[in-house]
Amino acid sequence: MLTLVLVALFAASADARLVTRRAGVPLSDADAAAQVVRSTWEPRTENATANQHRPRAGFLRHFHRTSDMPYQAYVTGDFTGTTDEILQWGAYKWGFSPRLFRAVATVETWWHQSFVGDGGQSYGLMQVRVPYHCCLPAIQTSTAFNVDYYGAILRAYYDGKQTFLEQVEHGQDYGAGDLWGSVGVWASGRWHMGSSDDYVAQVKQRLADRVWLTPDFDNG
Repeated sequence: MLTLVLVALFAASADARLVTRRAGVPLSDADAAAQVVRSTWEPRTENATANQHRPRAGFLRHFHRTSDMPYQAYVTGDFTGTTDEILQWGAYKWGFSPRLFRAVATVETWWHQSFVGDGGQSYGLMQVRVPYHCCLPAIQTSTAFNVDYYGAILRAYYDGKQTFLEQVEHGQDYGAGDLWGSVGVWASGRWHMGSSDDYVAQVKQRLADRVWLTPDFDNG
């Protein structure tokens, strides 16, 4: 019994380390950028154009005017760098460990920003899905906007801001502070239902394996 308790405590502690800040406004783009560990490592050289692209001002004005995402006002995509640097930036900005974003991106696209999935509905590194989300063309043309949008919606799930999840079919009561429930919604659109558990298991495995550091990953 003591062993099971210790295992549960260790798992909870490990999960807590993947969330680096409490609820509230994100870091500024500049403050998040200051935390990025810069490197020339780029396993996906084909991402170069999207990695250097910032959304246009007109697009951002339209996005901020029309989006109903709780944290839309803070989504800018205002960063350039390597694919890993962008993942770091988005994670730090929204209060998560870069390891989490790296793992999710391996499950979604193996870090290929150009990937289009779900029959032409999901775009970019984190597979932002239209029409459930927005925002073409930036989710396809700007890696930083794609990651920034993902960070904002993940934070909204985690902070308990997406209360519609309690109004639709759900497997558990929706509430703030559930990291894996929040990660799973990205795959299923429901709280602890559908494909959530399988998706979360994949993310956890990629985290444990640190698959982005393996030769197979580096080879594309």
